[in-house]
Amino acid sequence: MSPPTSKDGYAQWVDPFIGCESAALPEPQGVAKKWWCAKPPVGNTHPGAVLPFGMVSVCAYSGAYVTGYGRYEVSLTGDPPAILFDRHEALGLAHFHQSGTGRIRTYYNYLLTTPIVGGGLDGLGKRYGLVNETSQAGYYAGEFAESQVQFEVTCTKRTALHRYTFPEGQSGKVVVDFSSGGLLIEGMKSYPTECHSRLRNQKVCAGSIKMEGIAIYFDIEAVSGTSSAGFWEGEDILEGTDIYNATGATLGAQKPFGVWFETDEPGATVDLRIGFSLVSRERATDGLKLTLPKSFDETAADASKAWDSILGKISVSGGTDEQRQIFYTAFYHSTIKPGDFRDENPFTGEAGPFFFDLSTLWDLYKTQLPLVMTLWPEFGADFVAFLCEVAQREGGFPVSYLIDNAPERFAKQATGLCHIILSDAHMRGISADWEEVLMLLWNTSLSGKGRRGKFAEFARNQVVHPLSHTLDIAYANWCIAQMAKRIGDQTIYDKSIPLSFHWRNAFDKETGLLSADSDYYEGENWNYSFRFLHDMVARIELAGGEDRFAHLLDQFFGFADPEEGQTVHRFEGLNNEPDMETPYAYLWVGKHARTAEIVRGVMDYQFTTGKGGLPGNDDSGGLSSWFVWSAMGLFPATGLPIMLIGSPLFDQVKLHMWAGDFIVTALNQAPNHPFVQRAWLNGKPLHRSYLKLTEFEAEAELTLEMGPEPTDWATGSRPPSFLM
Repeated sequence: MSPPTSKDGYAQWVDPFIGCESAALPEPQGVAKKWWCAKPPVGNTHPGAVLPFGMVSVCAYSGAYVTGYGRYEVSLTGDPPAILFDRHEALGLAHFHQSGTGRIRTYYNYLLTTPIVGGGLDGLGKRYGLVNETSQAGYYAGEFAESQVQFEVTCTKRTALHRYTFPEGQSGKVVVDFSSGGLLIEGMKSYPTECHSRLRNQKVCAGSIKMEGIAIYFDIEAVSGTSSAGFWEGEDILEGTDIYNATGATLGAQKPFGVWFETDEPGATVDLRIGFSLVSRERATDGLKLTLPKSFDETAADASKAWDSILGKISVSGGTDEQRQIFYTAFYHSTIKPGDFRDENPFTGEAGPFFFDLSTLWDLYKTQLPLVMTLWPEFGADFVAFLCEVAQREGGFPVSYLIDNAPERFAKQATGLCHIILSDAHMRGISADWEEVLMLLWNTSLSGKGRRGKFAEFARNQVVHPLSHTLDIAYANWCIAQMAKRIGDQTIYDKSIPLSFHWRNAFDKETGLLSADSDYYEGENWNYSFRFLHDMVARIELAGGEDRFAHLLDQFFGFADPEEGQTVHRFEGLNNEPDMETPYAYLWVGKHARTAEIVRGVMDYQFTTGKGGLPGNDDSGGLSSWFVWSAMGLFPATGLPIMLIGSPLFDQVKLHMWAGDFIVTALNQAPNHPFVQRAWLNGKPLHRSYLKLTEFEAEAELTLEMGPEPTDWATGSRPPSFLM
């Protein structure tokens, strides 16, 4: 097995294993000791092969929570999860995976593929020790201990490539289980409802399997190393059968079934390729055919080059090798989801942008989507078109979007996020028919389907529960109003802007916090109380002024103790998403030094190398992209026309934007120099802790002089409010 990654590209710094196991982080020091974990401290990532924003992925499958890779039982608390298996083991390799998510009810892990040695189906369904694993961007390999079969996998946009090397003196089969899906945990298994498959010849099998209500078309070809093929069911080989059809709604109660490809040559290497489509068998076949001119090694090298190109959009100077590995792995995890299923819309069959795996949009909108839209405006244009297509077809914008097509499932967690995302994209200059987008936003808010939803309830009552939704919808209305203002639609502006004031109704004026009398998701009122709003001046006044607001923040982060009889729910240390932007809230009271101390503390104590290198769910790259932004010394305020300044880790960072580079240079950088002493923008002194979005542009440079102690830099500046 020879990993394809070059030694001089950006992909050399990526370790896909980071976040795969329970957190093993540096011992926190200082105020970081007081932070807490709301979720299981596992990143829930997987080391499998995938391309940037890849439609197809392939990884070892154990059936464990949460991605199907790993050893863990279900855990929904901040305690370490129980371990299901004493060793790391697998049943084979499965396709389509979430990345860093928590519990999402149904899971993917389709077409489980397993090499077995010997005759018949002996070895199928057995658990094998997973040893000698290695993973690099776009490539994953290992060995099944008992059978001693080595595996390697890589992928293209729509195809998974498998290579199995059987041990000397042993022959066997590669078996594909059509019925696999989900996790091997009670209530988390997915079952097919329909399957059609045909052997075209002894090396090619084509068909479809309907999982989660959506058909997955596949074309499997044994490119080399096999001599015969057939179907199987349960423990039986279906001799002489060249067609297998199964229909009905209760296939889950039937035996597992699928196809096998046999090698009669001891020690053979079997090259198996699987093309996928959500639209047609023809597209699955076409995707597979595109791989045939190239060898496995050439395709793996192409995958590595694709990752080099993506990761090369940001270059860093200085820092340690460990910091580079953490940074580029975070960037890698930030560019896996959403899955780009262009021309694979299973609902319309029409060509055009389409995405799946928006399982954590409430995380992505704060950090990951602004990063992607900044570096790839063409991706942003596709994403805007996709969101609008979903809204037109389904009558509303999603809060998540998965292959099982249940867009309202996570309605408790957030609402109105697409309004914020689309307004942010508009501000960033993303291409779209913005007048049409605006009308679609309006028609899905207070007319059409919106008349029956949270937006209408908010318009009637000026408050909705959970109270975090009140903040969501007030902000979403402000975003609609700002888009209307930029476009010139006075009617929508006049109807939306009054609703943006009602964020106040979520707060308890006595405490300055969100009212405790609500049902908050994965947190408490404290965790949601410091979210960025469009009128931070009024928000701070409601808390009792700047000193009181700063004191509340100090209590939240652990700089100040609770008052007598007071219960303080502390910062989650990036173990969870509700308060991931809160370290930067200090900027609105002129305390950049506090922001710098906290941000550096998070980067120092909550991220590291190794399988336990993340503090909690990576949430489809939402957590990792927080690190990418913060390590660069910047942070987006999604929906607001500003970019916040933090505490960079590297001597210099270059964002290679469409029209040129934006550069962040840190002078006098050192691990114990987190505080900005002075700053310049394009050579001119900068006395504020934020950039206007128009200043965050190509051919610009932000220079920060760093030091060991706070100064009065930016203490007299405040990011503005934007209510009107």
